[in-house]
Amino acid sequence: MKLIDIINKRCNCKVTQIIITSPLGERIAYKDIPNDNKKCYDISLQRGNIDLVITYSADEKLSDDAVSLLTDLIDVYVENRATWEIAENVTKSPDINTGRVNLEEMVKVTTNALVYSGLFDKAAVMFFNEKRMEFRGVYMSSIPPYSDEQIQAFKNKRVPVKKSIIEQLHDYNSNPDDLEKHIELEDKIFRSIDNVKLTNPLIIVPMMTGNKIYGVLITYSNNKYTNTHIFTTRSTARLLNTMMMVVISTQKYEYTTSFYKEIESEMRSKQSLVTLGNYVATIAHEVKNPLISIGGFAKRLMKSVTNDDLKRMAGIIATESIRLEHLTEDILSFSRKRPPKKEKIHLKTLFEGIVPLFETRMTEHNLKINLDIPDDAYIYADIDQIKQVIVNLIANAMNAMESNGTVTISFQEKDGKTSIMISDTGPGIPLEVMPNLFKPFFTTSSSGTGLGLPISRKILNNHNGDLTVYNSKNGAVFTVTLPAE
Repeated sequence: MKLIDIINKRCNCKVTQIIITSPLGERIAYKDIPNDNKKCYDISLQRGNIDLVITYSADEKLSDDAVSLLTDLIDVYVENRATWEIAENVTKSPDINTGRVNLEEMVKVTTNALVYSGLFDKAAVMFFNEKRMEFRGVYMSSIPPYSDEQIQAFKNKRVPVKKSIIEQLHDYNSNPDDLEKHIELEDKIFRSIDNVKLTNPLIIVPMMTGNKIYGVLITYSNNKYTNTHIFTTRSTARLLNTMMMVVISTQKYEYTTSFYKEIESEMRSKQSLVTLGNYVATIAHEVKNPLISIGGFAKRLMKSVTNDDLKRMAGIIATESIRLEHLTEDILSFSRKRPPKKEKIHLKTLFEGIVPLFETRMTEHNLKINLDIPDDAYIYADIDQIKQVIVNLIANAMNAMESNGTVTISFQEKDGKTSIMISDTGPGIPLEVMPNLFKPFFTTSSSGTGLGLPISRKILNNHNGDLTVYNSKNGAVFTVTLPAE
């Protein structure tokens, strides 16, 4: 049975409304529909800096004794409603169970409820960083309310704590029924925000699971502390900790579920690709030899026939057979696993052999290749395979720019990895294309096979490296990553 129901039964009336006016403004703490055909009466009370107006409906006005009992019970309700309000507005929220609720928003509701209760003038939550042995500000509430600048200053606040304090916090759960089991600290939390020295110490209670401390709930009152202050702080800290664990666990569960679904999907996709690759490779191998014959005969026809029409058709046959030969080569290259024969490669020497391959295209379309590579830069790779990757990436970059552009090639060595960045000044890669970029046979080019990038990534994966891409403000950037040794 709810406390309000107990009040109604004990006092033989029906409480219909409780209005609280505090320095934060007026708010309705409780509201219900009056009993039909019964008069409504008001009771005005003052509790410190809070004014209460209690409205009840009854057959007749309550006696003085009944009013005294009613107001005493309402005092209990108001003092404890901070915790009840949190339970009502936060723990029952569907967002808690779906993981959508924001931890900071939860803290905001909690600290505001503590201050609105009239028990506390200040309330705050700080998270604990065990490695740095410090508390980090999350959110705080106060009467009068803090400004946005003060709240942001609190969020940036870092408070070092002694090991002895942490030991006391760890010892907090050893006597759960001991109301004195809390820590009182001199104010190092609010003083720099308020520029006012507080008269009483702060009450600090941990939010913890087992022996792991996640944070602390801090409360302060200008009035003398009572068991109600301590009980409310302790119970609210436990409630907040429970809510926090629910949110974190839900988010972890959703992330883990999503992660495994992605892995499962990727495994199915790879298995399908392996099966498809085996079939396609077999077909490509069988088709390759007849294509070579068709191309050869077409070239001989071009030389032997004198009819212009026949010569043109023979030329088309020869051109298309060459294109199909390249396609079958790409398919066979993608389906074969070629273990790399790694060696130490001087990067500038490698590019001195690659850049001349693009001289004709650079001249025709006014394109440039800018090498930003240190003289002592080396990579460890299969020289033929890495050359195939880089040639493909430079060709793609030039195709993206069409004319009047620059391909920039730079080098970086960091954290045991070497990276070659190949960037262009083109329009970048459309966002809808990006997820499919490394899928076999996906292409946006009318003349491409859609295997260049998948083959390049496969080569790098065989090197224990990777190929990644992102859009910069100037164009697309492909990054070839390899182990430093």
